[in-house]
Formats: sequence, C-alpha cells, structure tokens
Amino acid sequence: MSISFSENRRMMTRRQFVKTTAAGSAGLALLGWPSGRTEALQKYPHWGKVVVVQDEAATEGPNIRQNVVRSMLEEAIHALTDGGGWQCVIPSYRSGETVAIKVNSVARLMSTHWEVIESIVGGLVAVGVRPDNIIIWDTSAFTMTAPGYVLTNEPRGVRVMGGDQLKDPYDRTRPLDLEGNKACLSRILTDATYLINAPVLKDHWEAGITFALKNHVGSVDNPRKLFHHPPEEGNMLHTMLGRGRPKHAFIAAINSAPDIQKKTRLIVGDALFGIYQGGPAGSPQFTYNGLIVGNDPVATDHQARLIIDEQRAKHGTAPIKALHIEEAIRLGLGAPINEIQVVPVHRKKTKQETDG
Repeated sequence: MSISFSENRRMMTRRQFVKTTAAGSAGLALLGWPSGRTEALQKYPHWGKVVVVQDEAATEGPNIRQNVVRSMLEEAIHALTDGGGWQCVIPSYRSGETVAIKVNSVARLMSTHWEVIESIVGGLVAVGVRPDNIIIWDTSAFTMTAPGYVLTNEPRGVRVMGGDQLKDPYDRTRPLDLEGNKACLSRILTDATYLINAPVLKDHWEAGITFALKNHVGSVDNPRKLFHHPPEEGNMLHTMLGRGRPKHAFIAAINSAPDIQKKTRLIVGDALFGIYQGGPAGSPQFTYNGLIVGNDPVATDHQARLIIDEQRAKHGTAPIKALHIEEAIRLGLGAPINEIQVVPVHRKKTKQETDG
C-alpha cells in the first residue's frame, strides 16, 4: 500500500536545525584503483559486518519520530563498533576536517529522510565535528526538495547543497578511467576529509537495487554516458531517458575510486520505508522501520536486497538481480556473501520516545 507524506510532518524545520547545530575488473581499465581483500580490510575495520536495527515506534503512518530514529542509530553505531560509539567511526578526526554526507534525493517522496540526516549530524557534532564542517549533498540542487531539506551554503552551520551549485562541480585534476572514458568525481567528495553514505531502501527497475554502491553513480560527472549502455532500439523509455541498461561492472567499479574507498567511514541506510517494485521513483510501498548500518558496501547492499526480496515474495514477485553487488565482491570491495555477519537489533519502544 502506498503511503502519502505530508509537508507539515516536520516538528523541527531545517533552518531551526542549522541554527541549533551551528551553536553547538575483467574488461575494466581501473588505472591506479585499489582492489583486493587485503586493501579493503585495511579500509573497512568491520569487514562483512552489518547492523540492522528496527523499531516499530520509528514511524506512525507517514510520520517519523526523530528521537526514536536517533536512538536507533546510536544503538546501531554501538553494535557496529563493539561499544566504541561515534568516536570509533572517525577515530583520527582533527579539528577543521570536513565530513560529506552523500544522500539520495532522486525521488522526492523516497529521498533520504531528513530525520536520518539529523541523527547522523547529531552523532558527529557530539564527538567534536563542527556543524560548519559538515556538508549534506547530492548531484543536483534541483532534486533536493524532500521535506526537511532547505538548501543553504552559509559559512556557519550545516551546509545542504547540490554539487552543481559549485562553480566547478567536478574535480578534473585526477580523472578516473573507465574503459577509456574519463570519469571525474564531485569536488564536494574529493575536497572532503571523510565520507558518509546515506542511501535509501529501494529497488531499481533495471539495476535491481539502488543502495550504497549505486548511490555513488550520483558522485560522478556524465553518469548517463558512463554508467549506461546506449538506448536500445525501440525502447521508448530508453529513448526518453537518453540512456540504456546500467553497466553493472561500472556501478561497482566507481566504488574502487580512492576518494570513495579510503574516505568512507560509515554507511547509514535509510530503511524506514521502502520500494520493492518499480523504483527508484514513486511513493513508499512498505514500512520497515529500520536502519542498515555498516561500512562494508557489499554487506549493507546485500541486506537491502534481502529485505526487498522478502517484500517481493509477499506479493508474488520474483527476486531481483543486482549484479553490481557480485561485481563489487569480485573487486574486493566487501565481504563475500557467506562471510557477512548480520547483527540484528530489535528495539522496544519507550514511553519517553513515543511521547517525544
């Protein structure tokens, strides 16, 4: 059943929040890109580990309880870091370093929910990251219109912006090579010290799912050309979109880029609601009341795939194929599926949270 969202569901406006926080490889030419499990282990201290936290009190109809989501994320971080907490997410953080949070804002009603972003920002600020050193971004300012998002590039407070708002949006000083095609990453990403990936639980009508791995297609210039085959003759949708089927190998490969692989410290998958068929656009089709948290993109994406497939099975729909996940395993970007360790956290709602 589709869920309609209200524009007025936010208890705290975006400007109020900013003001408050301001105060307080076959066939691939991957030139110079790291691959292999050894390097991934050096990058991902929690190789193969993914925390799935659920709380039925997180939502009530289309409304989201911010305090519950914040508690869910705190417990997930605690479980992921074996009790270390946010301090272990960026243990080497130094004053002045920046954190870029990559959201997914393609579908207005299924963008990364602002309540999840507030929770991430709250955790970062609590361990000493200044709000003005946090950037929340996606490819285009035009798409960042979901409830709670207010674009701002003010010198104080959390910045919320599209990469296309920069005078020179893409860093062309160190281009990547995809089979002879030059790919340049967003300057927001390359200028940041650390990266947090905040995707949304959605299937994708051609790629299978769009989650942590595919979210970075939006971090690169000219994705229509780089990450898609030419439009298929006679396919009206391809003609309208100006591109063909996804290149699964390239979706995986972009995550091997050093600026992505070495800077990513956390993946916080927004699984409060989900789309199981016909995504990524559209309204939510089911409520999961969850977050999928880790820093291994294969582990997080495989769990997202399992959750979506469970919903598809309930509706008599075949399982999805997301070949870029298997390709990411082959490139050493995450643990093989049989090595993934899932840590489930089922929270019990408290009176304080539900009353808040």
